[in-house]
Amino acid sequence: MQEPNNTTPSSPAQEAACSLAHDLKALTFSKALDALRQAQKATAKLDDEPNRLPLSQLVELPKVFQIRSAEVDDRHVSDLLKALNIHGALDPIVVWRCGGRNFVVDGHHRIAAYRLWRKSKELPVVFFKGTVDEAIEHAEAVNGKASLGITYEERSNYAWKLVVHAELLGKLSKAQLVRRANIAKGTIDNMRAAFAVLGGRAVSLPGWRDAMTEWKKGMQDGDQDFDGSWQEAQAMKIVDRLGREFGKTLAKRPEIAAKAFSHLLGRKSRDVAVLMLEEEGLSPILRDEDGNEIDDLDSYEQPVRELPEIPF
Repeated sequence: MQEPNNTTPSSPAQEAACSLAHDLKALTFSKALDALRQAQKATAKLDDEPNRLPLSQLVELPKVFQIRSAEVDDRHVSDLLKALNIHGALDPIVVWRCGGRNFVVDGHHRIAAYRLWRKSKELPVVFFKGTVDEAIEHAEAVNGKASLGITYEERSNYAWKLVVHAELLGKLSKAQLVRRANIAKGTIDNMRAAFAVLGGRAVSLPGWRDAMTEWKKGMQDGDQDFDGSWQEAQAMKIVDRLGREFGKTLAKRPEIAAKAFSHLLGRKSRDVAVLMLEEEGLSPILRDEDGNEIDDLDSYEQPVRELPEIPF
């Protein structure tokens, strides 16, 4: 006589959960993405969508859904913590359900703030409807805004990741890469050129700076493409540091920024000013206070002016 089957039939979501690797964080981006694509096919639709979930039920997978580096920005978390103390809540965390798990699409910094706050057992959430690829694009759209303080290094590293995995992500065109990474066409051109040279090695290089170092090894000295990329990367490192320190103050008060850099750079501030104009496609004609044209900045002597008294 056949033994009765007392097991409860598994739901599609449970079956998908079994097919997902226990720790997706240990997988490479391509393998994690493939696992999620396979699991989403068997994931049942939600009968209910709770507007709050325990922190323990939120799964962070930054290598798939995060544009920023894996580390959170402490200052941003601190600002969110202040907002929590005032308002008692933050905007809902955007989650995407697959294989019985709730993956964080947007809200990694908010989660870090809630962990420090320790006054809420459940966090406000909203569910994202769509495929894993659509969820990734949603994360790019909401986190890729310059106003959110993402550094150039984070943005360029993410662009490099998209270039390396362009085929996996649907044969992304140059226009799509520029839009999704929110980065200049010239930089994407250089990344694609580097990828063509590096081939299979590119996957093991986590960031654009690492890729440039490897790219340089196989090139001739003075190569314009590489030199331009290197200069841009070095400049943006300084931009990132200034941005962390001064935020938008420099852009809001250009007259103060001009004085600050003039003091900092000394006589070199003239060369920098001319180069900045040339970056904008302008060819400046320089004249002194008497209207005489200046053709040699090094020999030009600025009129001595008495500095205003600094009130501190």
